[in-house]
Amino acid sequence: MSAEPRDVGPLYGGDQVALESDRQLVENLLVAALADRRISDPDYTHRIGLVRRARIFDDLVPIVRDLMN
Repeated sequence: MSAEPRDVGPLYGGDQVALESDRQLVENLLVAALADRRISDPDYTHRIGLVRRARIFDDLVPIVRDLMN
């Protein structure tokens, strides 16, 4: 069984440009996760950096995948 995600890539729109609104949604999720103590301050800082550097939607998915369960 492959551990590769099946909900990313061009078929699912993952190659689309990440818009500022997409980045903001991910940042909001990270703020909530930090407030709920689901992530630490250093982890939050690291993930926010990744969000700000994201160019396509598939760049955003791994940043929050573990928070979506």
